[in-house]
Amino acid sequence: MNSVGDGVGALAAAETLPEGPLGTIVPILYIIAFGLFIYGLSGLTGPRTAVRGNLIAAVGMGLAVVATLLLVRTNWILIIVGLVVGTLLGVPAARNVKMTQMPQMVALFNGVGGGAVALIAWAEFRATGGFVDTALYVVIASMFAAIVGSISFWGS
Repeated sequence: MNSVGDGVGALAAAETLPEGPLGTIVPILYIIAFGLFIYGLSGLTGPRTAVRGNLIAAVGMGLAVVATLLLVRTNWILIIVGLVVGTLLGVPAARNVKMTQMPQMVALFNGVGGGAVALIAWAEFRATGGFVDTALYVVIASMFAAIVGSISFWGS
């Protein structure tokens, strides 16, 4: 079974929490993030509350990312490169799109996100040696991510 320190991946690393304060803080951050996602989604039901709901959900996503980065020891250079490339490609595209093209832009971003999820699930499958000696919930979560990510990519 993989441990947090070997840098295999988020799903494999999530099997064991680190000792000490991080072992307590990370699950609390995930629970808060989950609550913010639900609360933010409830704000997306109307035009008056949509901006606030989106902001609340974005804060929840930020907390989830921070919690994950606290859990996994990884190559920070790859994370920074990914952030820079994503920002350089995404921000100008989002700022320059016309309102009549917004459904196509949302579909494109959704498809790219789904493809990323499917690739991450594939990487987890490869990193764990085909899920040999892997907890059942990790296998189920990875398969679910691969299926939903692939459907999102090809459907968008």
